[in-house]
Amino acid sequence: MDSLSLVKVVSLLGLVAANAFFVAAEFALVATMHRPQGESGDEPVRQNRAVARALRSLDRPISSAQAGITLSSLALGWLGVEWIAPAIHRALDAAGVGLPSGLGFAIGVVLSLLAVAGVYLVLGELVPRAIALSRARATARLVAVPMNVFTALMFPLLWVLNAIATPVVTLGGGDVPGGYGQVHGPEEIEALLRHSRAEGVVEEDEEEMIHGVFELTRTVAREVMTPRLDIVAFPESASLDDVLDTAAESGYSRFPVYRESIDDVTGVALMKDLFRWMRRSTADEFSLTGVMREPFFVPDTKPVDDLLAEFRDQKLHLAVVVDEFGGTDGVVTLEDLVEEIVGDIFDEHDVAEEEIVVLGKGRARIDGGADPADLIEQFSLGDPDGFEEYDTVAGYVIGKLGRIPEMGETVRLGAAELEVTETTEQRVTRIELRVADDVVTEETAGDEQEGSPEP
Repeated sequence: MDSLSLVKVVSLLGLVAANAFFVAAEFALVATMHRPQGESGDEPVRQNRAVARALRSLDRPISSAQAGITLSSLALGWLGVEWIAPAIHRALDAAGVGLPSGLGFAIGVVLSLLAVAGVYLVLGELVPRAIALSRARATARLVAVPMNVFTALMFPLLWVLNAIATPVVTLGGGDVPGGYGQVHGPEEIEALLRHSRAEGVVEEDEEEMIHGVFELTRTVAREVMTPRLDIVAFPESASLDDVLDTAAESGYSRFPVYRESIDDVTGVALMKDLFRWMRRSTADEFSLTGVMREPFFVPDTKPVDDLLAEFRDQKLHLAVVVDEFGGTDGVVTLEDLVEEIVGDIFDEHDVAEEEIVVLGKGRARIDGGADPADLIEQFSLGDPDGFEEYDTVAGYVIGKLGRIPEMGETVRLGAAELEVTETTEQRVTRIELRVADDVVTEETAGDEQEGSPEP
């Protein structure tokens, strides 16, 4: 091989190496930006100044890397055809393949493109990408300094290109992003969260709390409220003793006040206001309307995240939920909203009762207020029709039967049978779920929980 041929080979390999460097830099920096910190045995990458500088404005080094990939690949294709095609043509002539000059050169061009493309894809794309993704932080530390230098050199060119691209994107109805890969939608964040949980980086309770925050945007007031039949409220005519006795028995500190019926809520009584009143007045002077505050009403379709913001802005802790006809549907408290994020909160007066208690293989005791979607997910019941219309299992059972059921009546929920085991005149309070043996999952067939009632 003469010196000129050696220069050509080294030049082509150098272009492949340059392309590989830019590919590795792009994928390593992006992966480092989104990878959780603090993994054992690895230096926190943001302590490396060069890496930190690249990550602060990630769009710049990424744009530089893409420009480098484009330039090196174009040069590789051009020089590859320019240098390799004639060599292939000469090799065909030397082998005695009698081809017209134009056809021989065309075959040389095609074969040279195939050869260059193969080397480019394997050594210039696939291999550096795999290395960068498997060892993102180590690769980021290696490429950060040269990428920062290259980015500084390319800045004038990139500025001109961006100045041209921005009006074109705007005319096309698009938005120019403010950063590279640093903005995610809720679905993307939840997907990243599930991946982090599976890898053991995020704890289960942390995942549930973050998931609860996103669920706030998909949840409405009627799904988290205390329903109408469970409201503890006072008529305006209630005596001081009645109020104190009921407050002590219920453990609540805020109560709706109504005039003729619960559909005519006129105020909210706070026990702290009542205690202040008691310090300066006597029982004979008591009138509940004199200590109650203005009620706050919300529609049952109010998104919970909006309601939480209103509670914060107006310093409220309780709202009366009304239906489309203006009747009282229930009440929702600040605690109800917070529990959507952190889970159930119990105080000294609360008795912890699970809505779903597994009794044995494919059997569970269900509270009537449980969400049908929770049953379907926990017991893998398929996708039954119509369950989305109901907020509670009791509502689903009543809706399917078209009346208040009697004890022992059953309905189907996907692959499960729901048997009514406890009712009142107006509602279904307890249900037993039984799943067919052929669809019992490992989770469904879990051991009986400690403290559960006998089957």
